Amino acid sequence: MQDLFQSTLTMVGYRDAFFLWPERARTEFPARIAAATRRDPEWTAAFLAWLRAETPMRYPALVGAAAFAAARLADGSPGRTRQVVGSVLRRADDPGHLLALWRAAHGRAVPKPVKRGVADAVARLYDEDALRLHDTGAHNFALPSFPDLRGLFSGTIDSPPPFRFGDVIRVVHPVPRDAQQSAVFRQAMAGRREPLGDSDLMLDALLGRLHHLDKHGLPFETAMEINERLADPAEVRAARLYPLRLAAARRAAAAQRWTPTLERAAGYLLDDLPRIPGRTLITIDQEFDDAAVFGLTLAQRCEHADVVAHDGRRFPVVPGESPLHGLHRWRAFGLPATYCDAPVRDAFAGHDRVAVIDPYVDEPPDLGVPVYAWRVNGYRAGESRPPRLVFPGLTDEALALIPVIEAAREGVWPFTTSRGA
Repeated sequence: MQDLFQSTLTMVGYRDAFFLWPERARTEFPARIAAATRRDPEWTAAFLAWLRAETPMRYPALVGAAAFAAARLADGSPGRTRQVVGSVLRRADDPGHLLALWRAAHGRAVPKPVKRGVADAVARLYDEDALRLHDTGAHNFALPSFPDLRGLFSGTIDSPPPFRFGDVIRVVHPVPRDAQQSAVFRQAMAGRREPLGDSDLMLDALLGRLHHLDKHGLPFETAMEINERLADPAEVRAARLYPLRLAAARRAAAAQRWTPTLERAAGYLLDDLPRIPGRTLITIDQEFDDAAVFGLTLAQRCEHADVVAHDGRRFPVVPGESPLHGLHRWRAFGLPATYCDAPVRDAFAGHDRVAVIDPYVDEPPDLGVPVYAWRVNGYRAGESRPPRLVFPGLTDEALALIPVIEAAREGVWPFTTSRGA
């Protein structure tokens, strides 16, 4: 179980893009899920639900749920299938994705437990807003944030397009929960929907449109309303806007009026990330700002962190500082951009772990303790050899992984209270 858990989490930087996983990992993942299902279906069910809810790996969680269902049905033990399918369907376009990948991987016939799990989710998720926002027939994948995707894929998404809402309804025959949802079902089956306007967007969606809104003359009063929302820690927390997401918004924004608010907001959720106990050595690349934001965020969550530059100099960590404020100091530090092991080895002094955030590292150094290496541009990541793990790309969700992985090595999982599964 631990191998499945660790190997899956090393792919977190690919987000929804299961089709971009290395071929071997992409082939082995469903087989490993099937084997885990036969060994411990309760653990596997909890793992898949956690993977969907707490990581950006939405589509891999759907692939895993389909593999779970196929294994249970092949063994003549369909129990839990309906619940597992329902547990990974959390966004309104998820049911369409799951049906499409089921037919692509397992054939046209959709078994009854799978249909029931999808129908449960449809009754829970489909409403007028979902119809307008998600019934587009597009993949709507969250793709990796690698600096250059051109060397990774041609732009063609090698995954089956999701079923439209109307087609999902025709396949699984959900029971509407009330008259209003019944009307939504009729609209979906007739193919009628209205576009969603900017005023309907959630805070995280607004962030991605700041440049567009500035370019098209966003009124001052409206900008102040958005700034007030970004200045509200409760709203930032509800939208789960962690530092990398806010850093991307600051880069994309055309106007400087957003900068102070975004920089402050990047510190609001630091306390929501788990603490990393003991001593941690962190080395960060100078070439990419996201590497600094990620590394400095990690440092804020460490009980004790030593941040070391590539030339061996130590970078001072200011407790409680927003990572976007820390980025200004990092840029002024004047660091080299070429990675080598020497500064890490020289600075290592009995630390409990090492974190390397760099675009060039292929194989992290063997120092006798866990080493976590994030390869910023992702797609040429080296092979993980536990306890040295290589993660392609950076995501906000990966900020929480070190204590999660280390607890799992002791048989403590983030989704159960049991040990030694």
